[in-house]
Amino acid sequence: AAISAGIAFSSSVTAQNTNGADNEIEEIQVTGSRIRQTDGMAAPTPVTVVTPAELSNFEPGGTVAEQLDALPQFFGTQTAQRGGLALSGDAGASFLNMRSLGTNRTLVLLDGARMAPADKRGSVNVDTFPTALVRTVDIVTGGASAAYGADALGGVTNFIIDREFEGLKVSTGTGLMENGDGFRWNASIAGGKQFGDRLNVIGSFENRFIEQIITDPEDLDTDWYQRWGHVTNPAWAAAAALPAGNPNRCVVNVRCAAGPQRLTMPWIAPTETHVYGVISGVGNPAFDGSHFNREGSAIVPFADGNLTSKSGPGTTRSTSGGPESVLAHQAYAGPGNGAEVVGRSLFLAAKYDVTDDLSVYGQAVVGRSESNQDPNRADLMGINLTSIWAPLVAVDNAYLPTNLRDAMVARNIKEFTLNRSGAFIDQADMGIDQRDENIFTTETYTLGFNYALPFEWDLSGNYSSGQTKRLSSVDNMMRVDRMFLAMDAVRDPKNGAIVCRVQLVNPTVAQLNAAGLASGRTNDRVKPEPPLKSPIGLDNTINDCVPYNVMGFGNISREAIDYVGTLKESIGLVDQDFAEILATGEIYEGWGYGALSMAAGLTWRESSFSDGAFPIEIDELGPPFNVPELGIRGIPAGYSSGSPNLHQFSTVPLISGEFNVWEWFSELQVPIWESTSGAQSLGGSVAYRSSDYNLSGRSESWKLGIEVDVIEGLRFRATKSRDVREASFSERFDSQGGGGNVTDPTLGISVPTTVVASGNPSLRPEVADTLVAGVVYEPSWAWAEGLSISTDWYSVDIADSIEQIAAQDVVDRCFFGDSEQCANVIRDPSTNSISSIIRRFFNVAQDKVEGVDLEVSYRIEPNFFADKEESFSVRALSGYLMTREDVSGAGLKTNRLGQYTTPNVTANLTFNYGVGPYSFQMQGRFIDGGKLNRIWEEGREVDDNWVASSTWWNGRIGYRGELESGANWNLGLSIQNMFDTHPPIIPGGTAGAQTVNGQYDEFGRRYAVSLDMTF
Repeated sequence: AAISAGIAFSSSVTAQNTNGADNEIEEIQVTGSRIRQTDGMAAPTPVTVVTPAELSNFEPGGTVAEQLDALPQFFGTQTAQRGGLALSGDAGASFLNMRSLGTNRTLVLLDGARMAPADKRGSVNVDTFPTALVRTVDIVTGGASAAYGADALGGVTNFIIDREFEGLKVSTGTGLMENGDGFRWNASIAGGKQFGDRLNVIGSFENRFIEQIITDPEDLDTDWYQRWGHVTNPAWAAAAALPAGNPNRCVVNVRCAAGPQRLTMPWIAPTETHVYGVISGVGNPAFDGSHFNREGSAIVPFADGNLTSKSGPGTTRSTSGGPESVLAHQAYAGPGNGAEVVGRSLFLAAKYDVTDDLSVYGQAVVGRSESNQDPNRADLMGINLTSIWAPLVAVDNAYLPTNLRDAMVARNIKEFTLNRSGAFIDQADMGIDQRDENIFTTETYTLGFNYALPFEWDLSGNYSSGQTKRLSSVDNMMRVDRMFLAMDAVRDPKNGAIVCRVQLVNPTVAQLNAAGLASGRTNDRVKPEPPLKSPIGLDNTINDCVPYNVMGFGNISREAIDYVGTLKESIGLVDQDFAEILATGEIYEGWGYGALSMAAGLTWRESSFSDGAFPIEIDELGPPFNVPELGIRGIPAGYSSGSPNLHQFSTVPLISGEFNVWEWFSELQVPIWESTSGAQSLGGSVAYRSSDYNLSGRSESWKLGIEVDVIEGLRFRATKSRDVREASFSERFDSQGGGGNVTDPTLGISVPTTVVASGNPSLRPEVADTLVAGVVYEPSWAWAEGLSISTDWYSVDIADSIEQIAAQDVVDRCFFGDSEQCANVIRDPSTNSISSIIRRFFNVAQDKVEGVDLEVSYRIEPNFFADKEESFSVRALSGYLMTREDVSGAGLKTNRLGQYTTPNVTANLTFNYGVGPYSFQMQGRFIDGGKLNRIWEEGREVDDNWVASSTWWNGRIGYRGELESGANWNLGLSIQNMFDTHPPIIPGGTAGAQTVNGQYDEFGRRYAVSLDMTF
């Protein structure tokens, strides 16, 4: 992802209480500067301020990450409910992503202080934050490194704690989807008390549960699921129906004379693979290209749909419609899934005034978040036995149908290739009972002081120590060695029983060790790199082997499932110690137009991490490989030559490291001029930070700002900054391998391949030049009282931006002449097909992001309606992306603008109306449409390359009251996606899958009830 900065939305600090409670004007300090300010619109750096009440209405009962992702400043935020990759990925936590620029470029603070990162990527898990005591969330986008340090290129999100809170407040809520799924509940309690004149104590506890959503394909709206089909070009349809070998014939995903043509079709059934298994390599057209029946006992010809493409006699490439497409729709990944989420957080803080000038404080933040998933439609469920991962089934396999065995014997065929993938929910088969569990626990403890110095200066200091522990586990994860040993089932010549072939040989440990040594292979995750200990696991893998029938679906015993699936865990630890001392005050009062204000400080930060997989005795083995003389065979090259592990696609590097940094910084605000009336003024600010990293040396960041009051209510502002970000541990040292599919533009076909994500120790720091210019308009006319308008243009140029692009982008960039990426595409010299792709972190020569942000808010206070106790407000937030491109080291420019994952326009609009104790709200969200694939040409590669825009509305009704005891209560009913708007369906090519994207509302209409009480 590229980097952006400079933001956009400003907000006055008068928060709208959308729950209908009395509105109060309160001065609060916002985050745009280290110098104390109380107005986000009065600073050169634009700041958006939102309250918990506003956030709650975006996603009642959801996590704060889900709620913040509704704002245009955020896009593509990883949340616990959206899941992610277990073991090696980011499942289980919520990491904020400002501008879809990457979580590692978003600095997250709790009351201005750093929290311990959750992983080696340097991201902070906000699910563990004490949101029950949060007063506001301040959002500064871009250009904040000089004030707040590293990781602030994309922006800063600061959760401000209400440290002066007194009393007790209790909140609870529950909700579910319209179809009864997705039950959720949340509860929190927060309190504060002043003891005498010296001691203040605050604390909170929160608990949240969100049920996993597993959508059965039979429950889906058929019209919704089919609507994206666009086979509209009759010439293409006619060409696809021509006989094979005809030069005018153009087929799906096969290169034609006119170039690659891709037809987008509803419910595509891929016929190279099948949930029951496709046969190839028999040499008999009666079998090749056909598939097994469900029981695996008979051969069934492939049933063509209404449009089918062929690559040769008797071989069907793909088909649209018909029974095969319906079956594929049921067996492959689809929309409407969400992980189970469990979250708890505890916050305690105490402040003691030692004297009138000196106070000391301490606090503890403890949180735990879980994200768990059983098999669901979002996964590619079951075993992946396709292409380079497809097994060779021997002619003497005990489960082979007789007619197929006879055909193989007649042609002296020793084995055939079986391509099989997919599964059905709640139906037993290999891998279908896999369960992912991801648990993050965070503890951060802080001690600090505040001291009032003479001459209106303040001195503060703090020290914090924190640790985050991540435990990711996959229960019943498929072991590749056991999977292929079990499917190589034969009859024991002694008694006719079906056994695993390896059990007939029963090799000893010494023989297995010798085979590992003789192979000359090493496990590249163990340092130093010794030879492999064995071609398979040494944990009773042979003795416990349980044969099963891989042909068809569900022809497997519980014992075989338990044999193949074992537990794998990944544990990550991140420790951080942070100390800062800060002085703020006025350095000169006789300027004539106000005092010169200054902030200066010194920080030290030390961070360390470790990451690895367990059990070590299993994880240090692999990859498995064939030794036929020991009875080990059938393991395809995709596994035996792939990533070094015994569990399927689960490489977790065993890495660790640490760094420390010393920084000093300073900031100055200068009132330059002010007119006699005070209506016109000119002011400026400057900030500088020097950072000295033990890994990469010294770097500098700075910022200049200016603001001009032209007339009363009209203000212009601009900032220019230089921001720097160091590479994370993951970017420097990570190494993870797995499988994937890419479209090879050279051959015009979709191919499976091994994908290796690789770190780069030679990375240079990112350097961003950011320019932001905007205007704030708050008219003083009576009729316009309550109106605020702000718009800001931002432009960010990043040199040496650290990137890791998708495997498909690596291939595409090579195809268009990027020699740097061609070095990362490894081809088989004999076939010219792609054998592996390296997704290496690298420094892009240049990144550029440009856009415009707009906020309009209008509020009518109750006294406007004379005797009626009424209020009305409207707030619109919008972002328009103008440029999104990067230039590689080879000079190749890649334009990312306009793809559906980076939409041009995002916006939300909120209306609030209150009358007496009642409040009503309507809220609309809009996400612009975009290209499905940025390099496809509509009318050539595809007939419709567009993913539609999406707009949906949420509503809320609230009622507030007061008990005789004086306690206030507020009851609310929320309806999310009131009109049950379906998200756009994302075509999945010829893989049979149609999906939706989490950036849209994918769960349809749902209801939530909340009750808040304040004592």
